[in-house]
Amino acid sequence: MKRLITISLLILFTLSLYGTTLKIWAMGEEAKKLPLVIEDFEKENPGVTVKVQALPWSSAFEKLLTGVAGRQLPDIAQMGTTWMSSFSAMGAFQDLRKYIAKSDVVSEEKFFPGSWATCVYRGKVYGIPWYVDTRVLFYRTDLLAEVGYNEAPKNWDELYDAAKKLAQRPEMYGLTLQTNEIQEFIPFVWQNNATVIDENNELRVNDPKFKEALDFYARFFEENIVPKAGSGNVFQDFATGFVPMFFTGPWMVSMMHEQVPQIDGKWAVALMPQKVTRTSFMGGSDWVIFKTSKNKDLAWKFIEFMSRPDVQFKWYQILKSLPAVKEVWEYPELKDDPFTSVFGEQLKDARATPNIPEWEKIESIVERKLEERVLGKITTEKAVEDMVKEISKILK
Repeated sequence: MKRLITISLLILFTLSLYGTTLKIWAMGEEAKKLPLVIEDFEKENPGVTVKVQALPWSSAFEKLLTGVAGRQLPDIAQMGTTWMSSFSAMGAFQDLRKYIAKSDVVSEEKFFPGSWATCVYRGKVYGIPWYVDTRVLFYRTDLLAEVGYNEAPKNWDELYDAAKKLAQRPEMYGLTLQTNEIQEFIPFVWQNNATVIDENNELRVNDPKFKEALDFYARFFEENIVPKAGSGNVFQDFATGFVPMFFTGPWMVSMMHEQVPQIDGKWAVALMPQKVTRTSFMGGSDWVIFKTSKNKDLAWKFIEFMSRPDVQFKWYQILKSLPAVKEVWEYPELKDDPFTSVFGEQLKDARATPNIPEWEKIESIVERKLEERVLGKITTEKAVEDMVKEISKILK
């Protein structure tokens, strides 16, 4: 009897979908390629039409803000992980806990902890991870071997030593680091078991471990191991050996093969260098359902579809976006790939920045003071003092 009732309900739900249009906002290349998987969803759900509106990343945040203010929103949107807290605080998203509780596809343990954390705001779950990214070390194997490193630097001491030796080559550097980018700096903070703000929203930049990380980062600039102006053309700089090491994400692998094929076989990727941990930055995109949606059940069905391992793998094949679902990383196409597998291992120790609406302003302060410190305009003590003063005003 229960089976008959369940089948009847499914039939009724399927019939109710006829003529339904599900509206999605997505960004960049993701928006262009989504129809390649949407066609499978539409085949599985006859009568459903999915329409994707492409938004440029450069204007997407403003478009979303305008949509929230005017209550003119789609059913679903792709949401950058660093934007989640801002819109969660506005009350724009549907809390998904009731859907998750009944789902056989979506559950917290199926995703990387750092990625899942981007979806949680004040105890409620407002998104589901779609794809992830993280940063690892790209390095020239041939040039590192010339200074005595047959493997990538495994810890802070080795990173400094290798970079220092590489920088002794005439008119060359050992590494490139950004002067004012939180995503490049904060992994060093986390690796030293420090943070900017703890889980209780308490400011922790006064911690000696934070200061040690800041000093270590600044040392590369002070000793001219890194170019202070950054890397002009990372592909050419890497190919010529001008900058033989840098940190970046998975998108750079295919681009490097395409842009400078002449160095194929002379470079590799490796896990972040360790201090206390090897922690890296966690990024990517999540799926959200807006409270204003009139098709929430169908929207959730789409999110479940996009969270299936087979669909996650197909999306990886289409765009090389790293799967958010851990199970997919056991597929040989990822597990046995010498580049992709490193990202999979790094994702086990990757964190997102704090999921609080004040973070964007805090990030701006840290980046400004970081730049002043590494360029020698202020001391570490002054940088931290200024951070405490300015961030404290925001957290009040």
